[in-house]
Amino acid sequence: MTPEQIAETASDVFARTGARPVDPAYVLASDVPLELSGEAVRARLCVFTDHRGNEMVMRPDLTLPVAGLEAERLASGRNGPEAYTYAARAFRLPASRDDPMEFTQVGFERFGRPSSPQEDAHAFALVHSAVTACGVEDWRMVMGDLAVFPAFVDALGLARVTTDLLKCAFRQEGGVAEVLANAPSAPEVELAHQLSAIQPDEANALFLDALRDRSIPMIGTRSVGEIIEGLAAKAAAVDAGGVPDDARRAVGALASVNCAAPETASALSDIAREHGLTVIEPIIERVAKRVDAIIAAVPQVGELGRFRSGFGRRFTYYDGFVFETFAGSLNERQPIAAGGRYDGLIAGLSGGRAKATGIGGVVRPDRVFRARESLS
Repeated sequence: MTPEQIAETASDVFARTGARPVDPAYVLASDVPLELSGEAVRARLCVFTDHRGNEMVMRPDLTLPVAGLEAERLASGRNGPEAYTYAARAFRLPASRDDPMEFTQVGFERFGRPSSPQEDAHAFALVHSAVTACGVEDWRMVMGDLAVFPAFVDALGLARVTTDLLKCAFRQEGGVAEVLANAPSAPEVELAHQLSAIQPDEANALFLDALRDRSIPMIGTRSVGEIIEGLAAKAAAVDAGGVPDDARRAVGALASVNCAAPETASALSDIAREHGLTVIEPIIERVAKRVDAIIAAVPQVGELGRFRSGFGRRFTYYDGFVFETFAGSLNERQPIAAGGRYDGLIAGLSGGRAKATGIGGVVRPDRVFRARESLS
């Protein structure tokens, strides 16, 4: 099968659900994608300035612009569940050398349906049906739930600033490990206090001067303001007592969960019981029901699926169940299919004028083609 044939095959699977075909705007105002993309994706956005001087971005995926269509529909008073499907181009700088900058995503987005383990399982099963229809038999999948870590942290009863710091760190690659291993030094805390006491422009200049004095280059994708905010948050957490040893052990144990799918509930429950966090049992029960529903729909997940507690942070609009499917010799930055839940996205895009649950999934035909080639 060619990439074009793979795209057509996957499209047929999603079209049979009755979803409405769309091809939304190619160009978006940059503020939303920049805000809702994690650091790993933010550095790969295709950003430009239009003829009016506005900063714009080529759509980095299809979920954001399709969700924008749904937000407009709901804000106009047209209520009720809706589903969309697409086979359209997206644009991101490559995560791996052999990935293209312009690529096709074939997928679906569903809005206004119950936010339930059964709906999550159905979404994964639909994506899996498309993958297998494209002739992929040797596959593996990873799933996570972005609601689990915040629930655990809330249950620890830490100071609010410390809780917020850990939640923010969770959304960054390696962020939790950094917070647990590297408390800010006394000079860093003092600098944070100085920066917090002056105006933002002055704080930015003072921070850059401090970097120059120490010959430290600015690297990464965070702005100076974001770095200062992070430093201030760490300093505030230190002022509030930091992360106690027992909480540190609990967070470290949770962040390291990487188990076979059928072992998910027991792995999470063991940590909760050991640290007296029985209040989060309903969250664990929801995860367990989802895993059971997924295995019932696709039994091979019992052997080929894994749950990772720190999985799924490339786009920050995801807020619940997330998954990726891999095949062949492609690496962990090259899933052939992916999806997840984003129940807060519509409210965010509409400024609170509309609310709707959301879940979607996509197949990457170019990667499916390469995965099949590597297996032949």
